[in-house]
Amino acid sequence: MALASINLSVKQYFNFMCRTDFERRIFHDTYKEFQKRSKIYSLDQHLHTFSQMQQANERAGTLNQKLQYSVMNSIAALEHKMPVLNDLEDRPILFDWAELHIYASDLLNKAAHVVSITYTSPKLILHEIVGDLLILSYNAKAYETLVVKITENLTVNYEQQESLVYS
Repeated sequence: MALASINLSVKQYFNFMCRTDFERRIFHDTYKEFQKRSKIYSLDQHLHTFSQMQQANERAGTLNQKLQYSVMNSIAALEHKMPVLNDLEDRPILFDWAELHIYASDLLNKAAHVVSITYTSPKLILHEIVGDLLILSYNAKAYETLVVKITENLTVNYEQQESLVYS
């Protein structure tokens, strides 16, 4: 019996300490795009950090989407598999959408550039919670269970509680 319908979300951070090719590609491509797209918010190069640009012009927040467009192909290459969340059998959890967010960036200092991607799973059926383990299945494949360990960087988004109906 299902306890609830949920989604899982997890964030992956990208900074100058990249370890994988994917991380390096996201870091470098988003910084390059930040350099190009932020010029209209830099007030003739008087502002150089993302936070300064946001304080001066709230429309600078659109840089999040503009940078996301620059890495859409890299995200698509993941084939909907979260690179930072696996089940206990080391199979990647699938994601339905990914959202890029700029935490910090500086036109004068590439090392200050930090972005994250939040991956969110499709609807999952929560069957049971055993200690720090979630027993789940994908909505369309209720017969295939997966076990995911609860960690501090995992967010469980509650969708709907299931209940028995008696007639």
